[in-house]
Amino acid sequence: MSLSSYRSVYTAIQASRNRSLILGLLLLVAALCPTQNLAASGIALVQHASKDAGTTTISSLAFASPTTAGNWIAVAIRGGLSSSQVFTVVDSNGNTYRQAAQIGFTSSAVTLAIYYAENIKGGANTITVSDTVSGPLRFAEHQADL
Repeated sequence: MSLSSYRSVYTAIQASRNRSLILGLLLLVAALCPTQNLAASGIALVQHASKDAGTTTISSLAFASPTTAGNWIAVAIRGGLSSSQVFTVVDSNGNTYRQAAQIGFTSSAVTLAIYYAENIKGGANTITVSDTVSGPLRFAEHQADL
């Protein structure tokens, strides 16, 4: 994705009612394509981490550096063995996470979701993801400065 494409999407974000979903997708693309620069669009990926938790219903992952108050966190989740899992996302700073999107794939028995927290509290932070089905659990957390 080119920088001009990011600018176009960012412009759409400003007019969109589903801003958090689009921001989450942009951050995930930025994490997957680190050679692209979102700073020109006013979005800066601060840090991210990911974990393949194996077969489980709960797992935690700490950010490498303290988070900054007022920033934004996105959590992308992939749960296996069910297309209709229910995920819960909490963190050690007491931030509130909302579901931006979730989709289940019946043919592959996988559920994908994006959760986010806005205007976060700063400091050392560990995110915990839980799901309703014991299966392969993978997630990535992204902190952004908007």
